[in-house]
Parts: sequence; structure tokens; C-alpha cells
Amino acid sequence: MKTYLSLFLLICCCSDLVLAQQRNEKLIVEQDYLLSLPEGYQQDPQKKFPLVLFLHGSGERGNDLEKVKVNGLPKLVEAGKKFPFILVSPQAHENEGWESRDLMRLMQSLQKKYRIDEDRLYLTGLSMGGYGSWDMAIKYPGLFAAVVPVCGGGDSAKVWLMRNTPTWVFHGAKDDAVPLKASQEMVDALRIHNPSVKFTIYPDAGHDSWTAAYNTDSLYTWMLSQKRFKYTQSTVAKADLERYQGYYVNSLRNDTIKVEAGSGVLIGTMRNHQVEIKPYQEGRFFIKENEPVDVVFSGKKRKQQFVINDERQYIYKMIRKIE
Repeated sequence: MKTYLSLFLLICCCSDLVLAQQRNEKLIVEQDYLLSLPEGYQQDPQKKFPLVLFLHGSGERGNDLEKVKVNGLPKLVEAGKKFPFILVSPQAHENEGWESRDLMRLMQSLQKKYRIDEDRLYLTGLSMGGYGSWDMAIKYPGLFAAVVPVCGGGDSAKVWLMRNTPTWVFHGAKDDAVPLKASQEMVDALRIHNPSVKFTIYPDAGHDSWTAAYNTDSLYTWMLSQKRFKYTQSTVAKADLERYQGYYVNSLRNDTIKVEAGSGVLIGTMRNHQVEIKPYQEGRFFIKENEPVDVVFSGKKRKQQFVINDERQYIYKMIRKIE
């Protein structure tokens, strides 16, 4: 989602009408999954429940859901473990990895079908599923309340997109299938933007770090205590906002944004379009409470700049102060 363009309303896009006759078609992709409903789900038709999406490893791919019960959360449920959440464990097709877009379609379908608390969606996976967890959390940073990747890895250059997502990572120090370095690089990159990320290393564990991880009771207590991040506007006097006033330019995009102090908010203007930029922390602002886009100011006086954190980062430097 190109939220930078849509939320700032700074660039107007028009598309030409397609004159050629075309007909509508639909591609239906089947996605098999195991479903476990918590106790009490049938008793209270009004109550909503948290949901955990579990992604298995490469050995459980195929078209036999019994294979998904071999490891992780489905294995615990099969052994009689009771969880207070809806557990959904999809199965990847043979010789295929996890595709985040397909998983997102599954999530959208589940939200229509079951009574799900949309502020308490959780994601976890092991090995290939650990990679899938990192990937989906990066591609949909505003979706999950918490993410638990186990012995996986991902794109450390993009993990900053998870800056507001509580994350607990597990890995075995002696893992010779997915080296510990794969998780370590992700954690190191994420901690720059999300210092509260948790990282548990099992010094004697090999690739199977998931047995210990998913038998950690405190994991579920921690996970279920998290709710989807939403920005909350703080109260800031107009006089304190005036320090950010000025004209800022992004030389790569050849964009200039005028920033002025309003009543408790900043007003960003470009090409006669305006948007409110709302404060939530010192030097940090947001556009909408449930959109993973924020604006971070740094520097002093005429050397100020701000970064728009969206699907990528856009840096704007002050070229002229507004007194």
C-alpha cells in the first residue's frame, strides 16, 4: 500500500480509460489449514477471540494436513494442549514456500468467517515458517499485535518496518540448517528501531529450537498481552511545534513540503494539498492512528530534517526556516 502518497494527498494520479473490451475472471487459490477453536467459542456468540497464525517448516509441505501436526503448535494441540486463542495452521503446497499475499487473503477470509479480535492477531512460524513470519510481518507491518519467528531469517534491510511490532525471536546456537546468524542479523537490525525486541538463544539446541520455544509458558503470556499498535496523539502547545516550521525538500523526488504549526498539530502542505501531522512522542508524528506511517524530526534549527517512514524511507531536509 502506497500510504505515503495517499495519506499525504500530495501527488494526484490519473489513469486513462481502457477502451479495449475485457471480461472479468477470477483466480481461486485453495488453502488448506488446520483450525483449533478455544474453549468457550461456541458458548458466547458475541465474544471475539485472539488468533494465532502458525507457519510450519519445509518438511510439512504437501496436501496432507496430518503432516502439519508433526511440529510446533499443532503438535501441542494434537497432544491435548488447550490454548485460549483461535489457532490456524495452513499448509504450503509441495515445493513451495510461504507467499505473504496468499496468507493475507487467508487472514481476510478468516476475519469474515470467525469471531476474531482484530487487535490481537499473532504470527509465528518455525524454520521455513520463521522466514515466512519475518516476511509477512515486514510486508504487513500494521497487521499483527506480535510476531514470534523461530529459527528463521529475512531481509534485514527492511526489518525497520517492524519498528512498532513486539517481536520475540528464538534460535538454537548449534543450528546447522539455518545458522544462528540469520536471526542475529534480523534482531540487530530491528533493535535499532525497536529496542524492546526479545531474543532467546538455546546454547545446546540445533535446528529444533521450536520444541523448547513453544513449551515456554511465558511466551504465551507475553504474546497475548500485546495488542496491535496504534498511535495516540499527545498534547503539544503550538509554541513548541513552531520549532519544526519551515520548507523541507527531498532532492531525489524534487518535492518540497511546507510545515507549519497548527493547533496541537503540524500542517504539511505541498501543491496546495494539506494534511495534519499529529504528535505522539517528542519529535515523532503520525497521520492516522492505525496506519504504519510516521514522521520523525531530527537536528536543530536550520539543520533540521524529517523522515517519512512508510513502505520506504523518505528524507526531507530543511532549506528555509519559517519564523
